[in-house]
Amino acid sequence: MFQTAVTKMLNIKLPIIGAPMFLVSYPELVAAVSEAGGLGTFPTMNYRSIPELKDALFKIKSKTQKPIGVNIVLYKEHNPNWSEQLKVCLDNKVNCIITSMGIPRSVIKEAKSAGAKVFCDVIDIKYAKLTAKAGADALIAVSAGAGGHAGKISPFSLIPYLKDEINIPVIAAGSISSGRQMAAAMALGAEAVYIGTRFIASCESGASEEYKQAIIKAMPEDIIYSKEISGVYANWLKESFDKYKNIETTDLKKWKDIWSAGHGVGQIKNILSVKKIMDDIIQEYKDVTQKMKME
Repeated sequence: MFQTAVTKMLNIKLPIIGAPMFLVSYPELVAAVSEAGGLGTFPTMNYRSIPELKDALFKIKSKTQKPIGVNIVLYKEHNPNWSEQLKVCLDNKVNCIITSMGIPRSVIKEAKSAGAKVFCDVIDIKYAKLTAKAGADALIAVSAGAGGHAGKISPFSLIPYLKDEINIPVIAAGSISSGRQMAAAMALGAEAVYIGTRFIASCESGASEEYKQAIIKAMPEDIIYSKEISGVYANWLKESFDKYKNIETTDLKKWKDIWSAGHGVGQIKNILSVKKIMDDIIQEYKDVTQKMKME
């Protein structure tokens, strides 16, 4: 029932990818998503050094033998060591490399030689065509309302637009916190969904308790879309944005108090285990799609 081009490509049970979140996606969260049948991922920028990255991969693999993914930012100003990070990931048999902010030609060549898949974050058709031409295995349509660095185009336009123009699988990202939203994304043509904000408020999340509670009480109107924090447009919780928008350092202790989130906060009411979150999403997805068939 849940077999799609993406699940087959990654050899996973469910078309759910846990989005790689800065200072949130640590080994416990990554492993929990993979163990529940999805693809757990994390960003290399969660770790300052190559030894720390190696240690993180070791910890994850001690918790799960199922497929995992790693996000690598290709923008050298933000991540000058990305090529070395890529080598470590491929040496450790990471199943999927997710690229952001750059054309991944060399990444794709190296990853495919090592047997890994490459998914690429895209926010518009121009960049999507460039990454597809470079040989990407799938596109992650980062739509308006996504947590973190997000685009400006509605998922109701971006997903079918990419599907019509480019002949590789599309993964929906942006405001997906429930089975209803997952069903809508799949109806638009997505082959999987990218879930981030919902997993911030999970037992296995690396977020602070204050961050988790802020997610629960937030409404979509509390999300600020701005480039003041990182220099690139992203979505932030207003509570932290107002307090920390003038921070100019990349010190990790201070970044822990700058909270990103997407419009999907409107559907988040509690802190649950990753497995419970995914079970609930899948059950609601089944209920919604069954009801649509009956009607």
